[in-house]
Amino acid sequence: IIMAGSSCSNDNGGGATSSNRITYLLVGLGFLGSFMLGGIFNEQEAFQISGMSLRSSANSMWKSYQSSGSDANSKFTQGTLKETKVKVAGKFNQERIDAVRREVHALLETLDAYYKVDNANLTAKEFLTQQGWAQDWNFGKPINATKPTREMKLMDTMARALVDPTQDTFIIGTIGSSVAAGHDNCVYDSYENQLYRTFHKVWEAASMKLDVQNAGEGGGCGDSHHNQVYCIQQNVSPFVDIIHYSWTYFEAGNGGDNERESLIRWAQLMPRQPPVHALNVGGNYWGEKGENHVYRCYNGDQDSKDGIPFLNYYEDYGYNSFCMRESIYNMWKNKSKTVAFSGGHVGDYIHQTTRYGETEQNEERKDSLGVVFRNWHPGPLGFQTIADGYAYTYSLAILGALDMIEDAIKAKKDIYKLWSKERPIMMASDFSEPMFCDPLYCTVDEAPTCLNYELPTFGWYGASLTPADDSLNPYRGELQNWTGWVIPADPWHMVPKSDQKTYAETPEFCSFPDRCAGLTAETGNEGRAVFKLPKMEVGLLVVCGCCGKEVAEDMFMENEYIEVEFNNKRLLNTTWDIWPNGKCVRLLKTHLEDGADIGNNGHSYLSIKVKPGLEESVRISHIITH
Repeated sequence: IIMAGSSCSNDNGGGATSSNRITYLLVGLGFLGSFMLGGIFNEQEAFQISGMSLRSSANSMWKSYQSSGSDANSKFTQGTLKETKVKVAGKFNQERIDAVRREVHALLETLDAYYKVDNANLTAKEFLTQQGWAQDWNFGKPINATKPTREMKLMDTMARALVDPTQDTFIIGTIGSSVAAGHDNCVYDSYENQLYRTFHKVWEAASMKLDVQNAGEGGGCGDSHHNQVYCIQQNVSPFVDIIHYSWTYFEAGNGGDNERESLIRWAQLMPRQPPVHALNVGGNYWGEKGENHVYRCYNGDQDSKDGIPFLNYYEDYGYNSFCMRESIYNMWKNKSKTVAFSGGHVGDYIHQTTRYGETEQNEERKDSLGVVFRNWHPGPLGFQTIADGYAYTYSLAILGALDMIEDAIKAKKDIYKLWSKERPIMMASDFSEPMFCDPLYCTVDEAPTCLNYELPTFGWYGASLTPADDSLNPYRGELQNWTGWVIPADPWHMVPKSDQKTYAETPEFCSFPDRCAGLTAETGNEGRAVFKLPKMEVGLLVVCGCCGKEVAEDMFMENEYIEVEFNNKRLLNTTWDIWPNGKCVRLLKTHLEDGADIGNNGHSYLSIKVKPGLEESVRISHIITH
């Protein structure tokens, strides 16, 4: 029940759907409110908050389109979920290998033909798997078992998903900013939804589903990479196969090496040890790959330790970065046409619209689909480049995986012993010395956990709000009357006016699911909020507020009307610090701090109490634990 409600189940409801659609999220809020929010939301309230009913959300699924455009008119349709067969143990045989290989070749042929035009400088393979990435992908090079490569990691990831009889869904999970969310477009046009529509048939050929989870969010809640990387196991499924990281705009001027490196290492502590692939759509300079200024787009990827670039330091974990502008720039024969990166420009000098826009009858919508950049946010055509870069690269990795599986079958090896068992467990002692991140938090045995009230999330929470009458609640009998809050829904938030006009009758086609939310005390008469905390390896305890980038000072640090206790012991604000960004306060750094005493009743508990005289609401968006 927990897995289904919080959308972290491998089986998300039958059909192959993209999980940034809010249906499963809202079901999770409705049915799991009792333990996520201590009974704050019931089913009806959850759907009232969204402005949707259960019936309308079930009927409002997007129809999946093949990327070739032959069945794509970009119109919102009422449809039913498509059933896909569940894999049967012991049945990954030559027939299935052939079916997947055929579908992969069909996709690659579509992309090759699409990008084979007179004014293109490179083939689709060259600019989608090489020029657009910080490090070229080369799946044709000989495998060196003594020196793991990012290609080997990615092929192994695909092989495990294909062979494992217990896995019926391949999950790609994105964390990031408004770029990841897809803002200034329709959500249908986000790169995650385009990636799903382009790539899902490959997985259906394997009798599997593709789930592309979009946990991207706008800046209004005050979050950044600094706090959200700690929530990787809740923002996306802990069973994710590949992680996409798209906070690179926020890294500019604010640093991101610590967070990016921490994420890469924490990912290897998750069940499927997913590779991390960063996405960067920024950068102020372009040029032929190899020129110094080209790497401006990749931020810290070229920083080094002991002469080894960061990019290669984590090669064996599959790490790489994709840069949209670099890919597009190197696609052109005429390198002077950077005007395509101007806000609102239609066409990338190769195509005037997306593949699914080619059959669009509404000319205004067709032009909208051809925008490369709306402003600093990509438009649909820019997002298509990103989706194609990932789909092409992952398709080549699947072909490599199929070759490995086929060779093993011919050699009469047990492919289930090779690929369906879990990867070797990673522990702190297995990691090399970090380049940037604090080893206290990034050289560990367990990844951090998080209770994130903001929307959307797809995974597991760490801390949980304790019901006031729970028998183990150390404050049972005291007033505990905090309530849940979600910012009111606006179906047209961050949707261009032209698309608002086109889809005036079907706003679900465009509406974004990301919204600020929290647990709130509006007055000093609400008493306590009591959180049961999970097992913490380090002893890190952080509380974040909503909404704004600098709310921690007034809401927590200097607020004389709140009292914070850990296991019934008062934590004084003189021991706190604002960390890791301006919306959060670090209450405890480690288990060794004064006040970090073990609790008496099996779990540790955090209490935040408001007192009479409170004038401004206290609103908690996150509880981070590690």
